Amino acid sequence: MNDIIEAISCEKEIIQLKLLNVPKHPKMIAKIFSILKDEEINVDMISQVTVDDFVQIEITLDQEFQLKLNQAIMKLKDEFKQIQIYQIRKYAKVAVGGKLVETTPGLAAEVFDVLGQANIHFYQITTSKRTISLVIDKENLDQAIQLLKERFHIEEDK
Repeated sequence: MNDIIEAISCEKEIIQLKLLNVPKHPKMIAKIFSILKDEEINVDMISQVTVDDFVQIEITLDQEFQLKLNQAIMKLKDEFKQIQIYQIRKYAKVAVGGKLVETTPGLAAEVFDVLGQANIHFYQITTSKRTISLVIDKENLDQAIQLLKERFHIEEDK
């Protein structure tokens, strides 16, 4: 697994926005993201899980958008009476990346093992061809970064 991960990055000041009981229809989901767009909120991670006739959407964004997010939440509550909305600020994001992420079987297992061995819980995961991003407790961020650097032999100056 050496040389597969080229960089590890983090964001300490994030908000995880959790939307429960979202109607399971593409137009409804599009409306939610249109409201965020109208408030000029830059969304980072997006995860969606289908639960019966509803979906649960988890979004991360930088805390700098807090005031705009407050406005968006008011609009979301007006538009969607059944949606439950939660903001969680105790999390941070850590991401590992490299050119070989997409072609390396078992890489996610390695990342999860590093965190699991240290009892570092992760609450949201997204992937792309070059990165695996995880939302973890902010208090575990430094330890997670150090352990990932050790496992993947990342130098401190990278």
